[in-house]
Amino acid sequence: MFRGSELFTESLAELAGYVPVTLFYFLVPTAVSFVLGWILCLIRSGKKNVLYYIASVFVSFFRGTPGLVQIYLCFFGLPQLFDLFGVDINSWDAGIFYIIATCCNFSSFVSEAFRSGCKAIDPGQIDAGYSIGYSRSQCFFHVIMPQAMEIALPNLKNLEIDLLKGTAVAYVIGVTDIMGRANQIINHHKGYGQIWILLAAAILYFLINVLVEIVFSLISSHNKKYRRAAA
Repeated sequence: MFRGSELFTESLAELAGYVPVTLFYFLVPTAVSFVLGWILCLIRSGKKNVLYYIASVFVSFFRGTPGLVQIYLCFFGLPQLFDLFGVDINSWDAGIFYIIATCCNFSSFVSEAFRSGCKAIDPGQIDAGYSIGYSRSQCFFHVIMPQAMEIALPNLKNLEIDLLKGTAVAYVIGVTDIMGRANQIINHHKGYGQIWILLAAAILYFLINVLVEIVFSLISSHNKKYRRAAA
């Protein structure tokens, strides 16, 4: 028991050093996906043209297939695709392929969260924006986006938590984050005490998750104060 607890302490300290790496693979897809998600949302909320159908197929594919399969497709498929055009990307870091796959996957879910938020807005408020002289872009940024973000906030929090937990599979293509390093430690000890190593990793993921929930709670509290002030 002492050896197990000792391994836990050692692993926790070592894995903590990989928290910034995990946060990187969590925050970068978050930032990119929020932008791409809004673009997809706008396309799918507009006229049913070629872009609409391309965006719809994109969203349906990445929402309807497992994230792990998408990571493998990017990791093994993109180098072959680029090779057709004489471009060699085999030297790219594995994390780049993970970020590409995750951005495609996460932005698809984010776009649907935004789209449901946009649909929930009273059309009268949009008309009111136009009536006071707002342009289409001003109406989007000052009327639609703030309200859609607020409506989508609970769903976005759940999606962010899923995204954080999803970083744990990045090690399958060679990304060395918390779980990647935990797997290396387990292999180094030939499987001995793996439950303690995994427990250390789980605690770190849990603590990051708590931080994410705190951030969303602060955003929600800020929105409530803003509404009361504006009332």
